[in-house]
Amino acid sequence: MIKIDQHDEAANFLMLVADQEKNLKEVCQISPNEALNLIQPLHAILDEEIKKGPHIITTDLEANCELNCHCGIYSDLAKSKRMKDSLFKKAQTIPKKALIACAEKTARWFCASKLLETLKSEATTSNSTNGL
Repeated sequence: MIKIDQHDEAANFLMLVADQEKNLKEVCQISPNEALNLIQPLHAILDEEIKKGPHIITTDLEANCELNCHCGIYSDLAKSKRMKDSLFKKAQTIPKKALIACAEKTARWFCASKLLETLKSEATTSNSTNGL
């Protein structure tokens, strides 16, 4: 599940960049518009990983999801309705300060990552295919 976690971290980071979060110190020299373009191929990757399943979300992951800002993705992966609902509720109530802290941690690895290179390449290909 490490890949899903990393891709989720990258998606959360890019959302904050796209939203022009003022308190986010490192944005990897990505503009808000570019972040929006990078999110599209990343969501496609996440959708494929989710489909691959099965993914086991333990009560331990559920209890600590706010610490790593993965409550939303874990909600998508959870099998039981009770756990899905619990994780979804937690995802909706994670404080902005915690999301920024998670994004700052993500920036440490994401800015120089192969994932960012891949997303930029895919976004460029998609934009040229769509005539943008």
